[in-house]
Amino acid sequence: MTAGGIVIFVISTAWSLATLVPGLALAWRRLHDTNRSGRWYLLLLIPVVGAIILLVWFAGQSRPEGARFDR
Repeated sequence: MTAGGIVIFVISTAWSLATLVPGLALAWRRLHDTNRSGRWYLLLLIPVVGAIILLVWFAGQSRPEGARFDR
């Protein structure tokens, strides 16, 4: 690996780690807005199907019942 490749690797790794927690928080909050537990995010462990289900849920409308997670 060249010096430029190492620099790019370090920068991309740092960026990935810096955006991991906010991305998870955003996904869990969106699931709460649709009145689902954040644990449903684990559907991503099911290849393809889990991601499609989550995408549909994320695109759906918020439900007022999801406010129960705000307490």
